Amino acid sequence: MPEFNRYERWVKNLGRIINIKVSPKDEAKIGKQLNSGHLELTPSEVIGFAVMSFIVTFLLGLLASVGIWLLQGAEVGFPFFFLFLVFVTSMFLFYYFYTMPRRLAVKWRLKASSQMVPAVLYTVIYMKHTSNLERAISFVSQHIEAPLALDFRKILWDVQTGRFSNIKDSLDSYLDFWKDTNIEFVESFHLIESSLYEPSEARRIQILERSLEV
Repeated sequence: MPEFNRYERWVKNLGRIINIKVSPKDEAKIGKQLNSGHLELTPSEVIGFAVMSFIVTFLLGLLASVGIWLLQGAEVGFPFFFLFLVFVTSMFLFYYFYTMPRRLAVKWRLKASSQMVPAVLYTVIYMKHTSNLERAISFVSQHIEAPLALDFRKILWDVQTGRFSNIKDSLDSYLDFWKDTNIEFVESFHLIESSLYEPSEARRIQILERSLEV
């Protein structure tokens, strides 16, 4: 996703110039936002980038103010109002980049949420004729759009790399990500999982239909 990748590159390149010690409270808050936005960054890098944007903008504005003052002559006076505007702009940029992880996390969730109904639908469609959760997740990841498709591929990847021993554990770990914001999505997939243990074909189909209703 271009906007996410572009922000990551800027932060990794500039955020490490200044080593900022982050308070435990800010580290936990920003860390959660970075995790929600699937950003491979640290809270220290985020705050360092925000501070760098403030310093660079203010220094450039200060140099511009001095240049304007020297070109206009000492009798005109130093452009304090211009420097004040530069300071306000610098503060705005600091706040903008400091809160960027939260906005990107919300953007990721909104985009992913728009794909939830198709994800459940495709899973149920596949599970109705083949009761295999791993193949169903693979099928969904190929037929829905990003970013939710990336999450479903990550579910498979975590099994293939040995982070989880089976697809159910990997899926349950991922569903924890949504339990505070979209409990219906979580409940739907828990119903889909429970259909795997039904010996009755009619009951299994009934549970899958119930997951669609949820």
